[in-house]
Amino acid sequence: GDAALEEKARKWQQLNAKRYGDRRKFGFVDAPKDDMPPEHIRKIIKDHGDMSSRKFRQDKRVYLGALKFVPHAVYKLLENMPMPWEQVRAVPVLYHVTGAITFVNETPRVIEPVFIAQWATMWIMMRREKRDRRHFKRMRFPPFDDEEPPLDYADNILDVEPLEAIELDLDEEEDDAVFDWFYDHKPLMHTRCVNGPSYRKWKLSLPVMANLYRLAGQLLSDLMDRNYFYLFDLKSFYTAKALNVSIPGGPKFEPLYRDMETDEDWNEFNDVNKLIIRQPIRTEYRIAFPHLYNNRPRKVALGRYHTPMLMYLKAEDPDLPAFYYDPLVHPITHFRGGGHGGGEQRAAKRHRT
Repeated sequence: GDAALEEKARKWQQLNAKRYGDRRKFGFVDAPKDDMPPEHIRKIIKDHGDMSSRKFRQDKRVYLGALKFVPHAVYKLLENMPMPWEQVRAVPVLYHVTGAITFVNETPRVIEPVFIAQWATMWIMMRREKRDRRHFKRMRFPPFDDEEPPLDYADNILDVEPLEAIELDLDEEEDDAVFDWFYDHKPLMHTRCVNGPSYRKWKLSLPVMANLYRLAGQLLSDLMDRNYFYLFDLKSFYTAKALNVSIPGGPKFEPLYRDMETDEDWNEFNDVNKLIIRQPIRTEYRIAFPHLYNNRPRKVALGRYHTPMLMYLKAEDPDLPAFYYDPLVHPITHFRGGGHGGGEQRAAKRHRT
């Protein structure tokens, strides 16, 4: 038994060595690709500006083949676009030796609360920008004439000083927790708050989260009450998809089950146990109580009917303590009484009547 197990393990190891090893079939090994200086790709693009030359005859087929990847190249370009708080952003680029196609070889990752706070500060600054118009100029279209050759990056754009980044002036004392790194390209990259270069997991301290929450106030919703989202949450959507119905005003889905046809031998007219409902059943009822209002509920998710009433009120004054009695939620009634004996006199009158 042990010998067979060892043989099996050895075969598995060999298979994985073949599958993941450096040597490919037929003795072919991928040449390692070193990072090249940016001047290399600039030279390639510049040389291929005019494709009518005879030396580029062989490249034309490659250029045609690369056309189907252009949407992905544009997508990667848009995905890695510098944010308003970044003056420039340097990215790794993957390119074909003929200059036929170029991809930005990076997937941008962010720490979600930091990203929301950054955009919230941008929202404030953009409102000022609309008023002052310092960073943006209106573009005239079309920017180039039909016959005009493409502008060369190195000649026209490389030496132009980029406009200053848009940043909200943070307070050194109030925003002390985030002041040093808030507008960095990948904030907290080489700290213990992030798992490493992959930037997949993060853990922020309470003061940092509180600071980010305050900065993100412009973009965060004031609606904290879960009852507001009744029948408009994930579980309701799952049920709607499973039952092949759509919530009025909500999303429409592909049906989860396509065998919704009823059996003609047994329908609602000849079923003895059928509950007859005179008015048509509303879609909201079907989703809220799927086992009651549907013939064949499958894969339905039961959502929460009601959550306790929310008593939270967002404090406008930042100096208020975390827990305080808001007069809207805790009304202290004001009784006007004539001295100490007022209550006894009222009770006596009530007794007489």
